[in-house]
Amino acid sequence: MKKLAEWISIKKIAVAVGFAFFASMVPNWLLAFIARPSGDDYGYSAASHQTWLHTHSVIEVLRTGLETTKQMCQVWNGDWFSVFIFTLMPEVFVYRSFWIVPVFWTLAMIAATYYMVHEVFTNYFGLKWYEGGVVTLLILLMFYQWIPSSGIGMYWYVGVIHYMMPHVLAMLLIGFLLKYLRTDKFRYIIFSVFGMIAIGGSSYYSAFLVLFSYVLMFVIVKNKKRAGIFAFPILAGIVALYFQVTAPGNAARVGGEQMGFSVGKAAFTIVEALWQGAVNVVNYWRETPLLFVLLFFVAIVAWECLSEANLKFEFKYPVLWVGYMFGVYAAMYAPELYAATEVSGGPGTVEYLTFILTSVSSVIYVEGWILRKLELRHTLKRREIYHKYITVPAVFVCLVLCLVFRGNLKDSLFYSSCSYIASGQAADFKEQMESQERILRDDSIKEAYLCPTNPEQGPLMHMPVIKNPEAFTNRVVGSFYGKDMVTTTE
Repeated sequence: MKKLAEWISIKKIAVAVGFAFFASMVPNWLLAFIARPSGDDYGYSAASHQTWLHTHSVIEVLRTGLETTKQMCQVWNGDWFSVFIFTLMPEVFVYRSFWIVPVFWTLAMIAATYYMVHEVFTNYFGLKWYEGGVVTLLILLMFYQWIPSSGIGMYWYVGVIHYMMPHVLAMLLIGFLLKYLRTDKFRYIIFSVFGMIAIGGSSYYSAFLVLFSYVLMFVIVKNKKRAGIFAFPILAGIVALYFQVTAPGNAARVGGEQMGFSVGKAAFTIVEALWQGAVNVVNYWRETPLLFVLLFFVAIVAWECLSEANLKFEFKYPVLWVGYMFGVYAAMYAPELYAATEVSGGPGTVEYLTFILTSVSSVIYVEGWILRKLELRHTLKRREIYHKYITVPAVFVCLVLCLVFRGNLKDSLFYSSCSYIASGQAADFKEQMESQERILRDDSIKEAYLCPTNPEQGPLMHMPVIKNPEAFTNRVVGSFYGKDMVTTTE
């Protein structure tokens, strides 16, 4: 046992978790080369694509994108920054470049998460880079393996840009905020201003996440004049959000005066959001107990790391911190509840990711409070005892619990992706898409009759062309490829 305990170090645990995470992502990245644009992906970028084909001018494509953004903000939705990025889908410029979307944005999520965690663990707590790395990898493993919508997370361009891009920016902005407080370098405020403008024009959810983080840091920082500089990015975000909220297209989407502000409705939304947040925590526990096994493992690893940390932060109010974190998580339910309209899988995905982030934050804060309160900062001898009798056994306990809750492994994205590939369905989907694209890319064909696709999409996201040529997907696919009519043969 002693030799095993000496061999199993935090660094080796980080390597093992890293291997597990990146191995679990391989089938998803392989599917990236099979994934194709779908529905709204074509609709928002159709005019941009036709402009590119006729001019091959990036300037003209950007001008067309701005025109599309203006039009959509008038008739459908107000998230002006997201819409503008929608118009610049990779396939506007290069055929079969859609793989960039899932690969780039998963890598961006990895980088942004590590940047934020690294700032706390390494630059504030003085821990080694791999100690923050193992926490980052566990967060990412929990998020991607039981993501509510893999389409939103990776394979649907519009979903990725509207929900994942702002969340990536939000984590970067939290990192910038912490970096500014540590270094006093004003450039991080400038970065934050631009980031908040982008988020304010994209997502209510990520805007709430960052604004709540700014408020929290303002309360914590003792030098209020120094903290007052937060006003610049906050105001930038509020102004950007104002233009999004007041865009005429919002009324068209949810129905006129429903977008108006009501104190009673706002109060109901707050109460209902708190309730929905609590209900879904219970649902996470019931449906994905393995998620909580990994949270337990985060707690075990973080305790050993924090025991040697330079904990200058006081960790005075654990109950308030945990309550505030729950409030941040519950706030993610507010936009959909207030709008009272049908939503895609995006909100559920952002809510789930925020639950993971706030849960990890709560665990680390409470552990920091215990270490400071009881003065349990470990000597080398004490850490060896903890590592031998707590960390190492916990590794094996978690492995056993993975077997106990192996049903959750079958629910994982890794399992569904591997099954989709192994069954041959992914190859069928690829062949069907190539068959359709050969017809769609033939400029001599103006009325496209496509072979229908089978409904098996696995973790991918695809809105199929159907028999009715007036269906939404048929029309936007036709617009993108310059067809007069698109339908299926059966």
